[in-house]
Amino acid sequence: MIRDLLGTADRRRPNPRYRRASPMRLYDAQRVEQTEAGPEFAAARTKAARRSEIAQQAADRRRGAQTMAAVEQLAITVPVIDRKELIERSCGTYNRLEAGLFDENAGPDSDPAFIERIPVNHIRHDLTEYDQALEDKYSHVGGDAAKARIRERVYEAIARTYPHLAEECRRQEHRHINDLT
Repeated sequence: MIRDLLGTADRRRPNPRYRRASPMRLYDAQRVEQTEAGPEFAAARTKAARRSEIAQQAADRRRGAQTMAAVEQLAITVPVIDRKELIERSCGTYNRLEAGLFDENAGPDSDPAFIERIPVNHIRHDLTEYDQALEDKYSHVGGDAAKARIRERVYEAIARTYPHLAEECRRQEHRHINDLT
């Protein structure tokens, strides 16, 4: 814009900071102010801002695509634990986290729907890298989509490893989607 709107510099001076640098181009302040007040400058500034915005959007799309590619490369492993032991561990974790909030502790004889819900939560939060993966992707461009995909992949991995929990995984995934809308 300087070259197009102001043309040749009014003066040139040696660069005071870097002796070997190109000479500084100096422009008369009044001429610069007149140029900035003109319609050509306004049009050029609008065009430059639009180009900058388009370039930023393209960079964001690339970074978002890179983030999603990284999410697809995440190794999500779900350990195999005997069903009875998984329920006992899940109840133990739940009871420690919810200590004192309820009259009775969770146990294998608790409500069957509850006994399906807490193992999925226990596996997701305590036996996978789920929470760390969410934290790593949260601030990236495309973070919301990345978090949703990580959550989806973890539920898929749990359902594959524990087919008897597949319906609960689908229910929790559906609940997360509805909570976002």
